[in-house]
Order: sequence, then structure tokens, then C-alpha cells
Amino acid sequence: MDWKKWVCFIVIVGGFFIIGTQNSLWASEADLIQILKEKKVITQEEADRMMEKLKTTSQQETSETKEKLKAEIKEDIKKDAGKGEFLPSALKGFKFGTTIFANWESKHNLKGANANTNSFNLDRAYLSLSKDVNDWLGMNITTDLFRATDTNDASNGYELRIKYAYADLKFFGTSTKIGVVPTPSDAYDNSIWPYRVQGKNYLDAMSIQSSADAGIVNQGVFGGYMDDEYLQFASKPFSGKWGGYMIGLYNGAGYDRAESNNNKAVSGLIYLRPLPTTPVLKGLQLAYVGNYGLSNNKYAAGSGPVNDYPDWRINIGQVSLLHKYFGLMGQYYWGQGLKTSSEDKDRNGYLAAGFVRIPGLEKLRAFGKYYTYNPDETTPNKDYKVHVAGLSYDWSKEFMPFVAWEREDNRLNSTRTDYNKYQIGFQLKF
Repeated sequence: MDWKKWVCFIVIVGGFFIIGTQNSLWASEADLIQILKEKKVITQEEADRMMEKLKTTSQQETSETKEKLKAEIKEDIKKDAGKGEFLPSALKGFKFGTTIFANWESKHNLKGANANTNSFNLDRAYLSLSKDVNDWLGMNITTDLFRATDTNDASNGYELRIKYAYADLKFFGTSTKIGVVPTPSDAYDNSIWPYRVQGKNYLDAMSIQSSADAGIVNQGVFGGYMDDEYLQFASKPFSGKWGGYMIGLYNGAGYDRAESNNNKAVSGLIYLRPLPTTPVLKGLQLAYVGNYGLSNNKYAAGSGPVNDYPDWRINIGQVSLLHKYFGLMGQYYWGQGLKTSSEDKDRNGYLAAGFVRIPGLEKLRAFGKYYTYNPDETTPNKDYKVHVAGLSYDWSKEFMPFVAWEREDNRLNSTRTDYNKYQIGFQLKF
């Protein structure tokens, strides 16, 4: 900030110089008026009038000069403040962001004893602080405000926890995150499907795998990134020209609970882009997600060795197509166990989802999603299916209101409850 002190010093000295110059000029012109009066060229009245005008003009010029200098200094200060020049060096370069999912929900159960709902909900509120420390090191910390559902807590109010907290090491064109980091499937789905605000992504919704966990994950792309035109509507981290990958080692239990064993789960994603230069089809991606580990709960009595942990396996085959006017995504899942299951039954399910912009009113989008899940392949009629349909409006880059309808249908012997659910909500994200 030393240069600012010099600027102020120069301005002050310059001000005195200008004032001094103006006073000298004023003095010489006054002497001239006095001579003209003595020579009877002008009258006393004219001399007085000219002296008053000269004095007023001199003051105005001095005042205008001062105001101009002040305005220039203020503009310089504003520009420097916008760049963070006045912050301590440790705070410079930080970026603040937030994500808010909120809605009104009316849920009508079609069978069972569970109560209907009619409530305003804050599904999620994230506050993020990130910084690129230098070319190879960055950081992110994201807090998660959520409604507690602990039955031992009578208030069931909002609580705060950490969603992400990691160091980001950037070497050899890849990103390595260490700490509480995203899981591959959830991060990839968020890059394609823009309606997490309406409901969770598949693995998270089925409690198969959490959206974040403690561990280490490396991510990269094949052949660099897609062109700027494509990146206007696609997520850059998953926009490798020929594809990319994300692979990590995790505790397995998820960011919202403690680990109960010493096992580490390996979870990874690989995706390929077969036609990166073909119009319309440049957004086509083929992907596989896999997970290999153990559940964080021991076998229940009768399900296996009570002192052992069940196997936890995830396999997903996925295809997606992104375009500036539409998006499509399909998934097929098969696996064993869950992140915290007390058994390792075989499971399967699939998902189809898509959205399209309304011609002539491109900010308005229609979207729909359909998925099924069978928690036990050995028992018939255990599967259930969920239908979602809705409309959203891209009011701005940061704000998206939406309306949606969701229905769940279960088989006759399922322990779940059929329902119709109606939502009116918004996503605020920057």
C-alpha cells in the first residue's frame, strides 16, 4: 500500500502548487486592474466589479480542481477494494458460494399408516469457501445445513455439518482431492442431471452409497477438454474431449457417519466420449461406475457370520447425451449390499431421466425421471418404482424455480408406502 501513500502525498503537494499558482495569477491580474483604474481607463465601480469576478472565478477553478482530484482518488480506491487489495494477504483469493434447495411439499399416502405431509422444507443449504493457493494447490470447505431426523432429539431442528473439506493437488493435468471429498457416481450424475433439488441421485436415494466420504480421489480427462461452446452448458470437470476418469479410496460409511471397521472401499468412474466433434452427438458419453468394499455394519443374526462385515459391491452401466436444448441419461445398476447394510443380498434397478427446453421459451424446461429398485433379487415382488415429472424455469444463471409431481408404486408385499407428492420449490446456486 506504499504507492497509495505516495499518490496522496503528490496530490496534496500538487493542490498547494495549484492554489499557489492561482493566487499568484490572481495577484498579477489585480495589479493590472489597479493600474487601469489609476490611469482612469476604468471607473472605481468597474474595478470593484472586475475584482469580485476575478476572485470568484479563481475560487471556482480551485474547487473544481480539488473535486476532480478527489473523484479520481475515489475511483482508484473502489477498483482496488473490488480486487481485494485492502484485505490481509491470508484472505486474498478466497471465493464464496452457496447452494440452497427449498420447497413446499404435499405428500398423500395411498396406503399404510404413515401420516401425510403439508410443509415448507429446506432440503439443503451449502456454504462454500474455496481458494487457489497457487498453481498446484487449492482448497474447499463446504458446510451443510440440514434438518435433523434423530429420533432421540425431540426438537428435530436444523444442524450444521461438513459436506466437503479437502486439499486439491493439481499435478500432471489431474486433480487429487484429500479429505472429505465427493464420490464418483454422485459427482458425475450432478454434472449431467440438473434436478438434484427435486430429489437425490440414484445411489444416494437408495442408501447404496453416500454423495461424499472421507478419503482420497484422483480425477482427470483424456485428450484435454471440450470446446468453449460445449462448456457453456456442460460441467468442465467431466467434459474430457475423449472421456475421463475419477477413482478414489474411501472409508465407505459416508460423510454423515463414523467408520465402524478398518476396511477401505475402492470406488471409481470411467467415461468415454466416442463422437466429440460430431454436432448433436458430441455430448454422448458412455460410463461405468464400480465400488468394491465391505459394509460398515456387521451381519445381522441369520444373515451371515455375526462378527464379519457383509460384502458391498456396486456396478452401474450408464449412457448420457447432453445438448444445449436437452439432456438424456440412462443407468442400470446391479450389486450386493449397501454402505451400512447388515446383509449382502443381490440388488438391481434402473433409471431413465431427461429434460428438454421449450422451443420459443428456452428458459422453460420440462423434465421427467423414472427409476426402479429391487433390494432382494431372491424374493419376488420386492421391487418398487418411482415416477417424476415437472417444469423448471431458468430465471437467471443462479436461480431456478420448479414444480414437480412424484409418485411411488410398490408391490403388494413391499413394506414401503405408495404415495403421490407435489412440490413447488427453487434452487439458488452461485
